[in-house]
Amino acid sequence: MFNRVPADEQPEKNQAEFAHKVPKMTLTMAELADELHISLPTARKLVRKSGFPAFSIGSRILINREGLQRWLDGQPQIAAT
Repeated sequence: MFNRVPADEQPEKNQAEFAHKVPKMTLTMAELADELHISLPTARKLVRKSGFPAFSIGSRILINREGLQRWLDGQPQIAAT
């Protein structure tokens, strides 16, 4: 009924390719600091702000990538001088 390919015939490459094509939904604290070009202590202060799209799982703090973009879009712009 189903035409399944045996596990030993499925290339592991497909899983690796899929992982690279699908963006991660969350960022770690280190990734947040890296992407925003800020220090890790500054990132820690940022995630404590009300309305910031961070959540914890156990002791890990994760940041929702789409929520981060919405949060950034909602921040006031600084006028260039």
